[in-house]
Amino acid sequence: MTQVSVQIAQKVVVDLGRAQNAIDASLKKMTDLTADVLLAFEEARLSDAATQPALEDLATGFSTIVAGRGAFVNAHQKLIDMKMGSDLRHVEIGCSPGPACPISLQPSIRRVA
Repeated sequence: MTQVSVQIAQKVVVDLGRAQNAIDASLKKMTDLTADVLLAFEEARLSDAATQPALEDLATGFSTIVAGRGAFVNAHQKLIDMKMGSDLRHVEIGCSPGPACPISLQPSIRRVA
């Protein structure tokens, strides 16, 4: 069985969350940018023919980020699968039980003085 440091695994979980948030923020910013560009086109009274290439490039950029997000989600799932095959299988390191984290972890009871 693969052995993984809990501290390193927790760092990976934090980094995964931050990366996911950054990807989603990029998608939101691309949406805002597209709306603003369309507004600018309209205000400048540019022809559809003149604006189409820029709009297509924005759409391609958006699609590329969405595709990258899909690859990221797949990598995240593979990391979860690797955790499940390691000595951390029953250790909660930031994974909430659900479709991406199928194991239901029982909360541990600590004795406090």
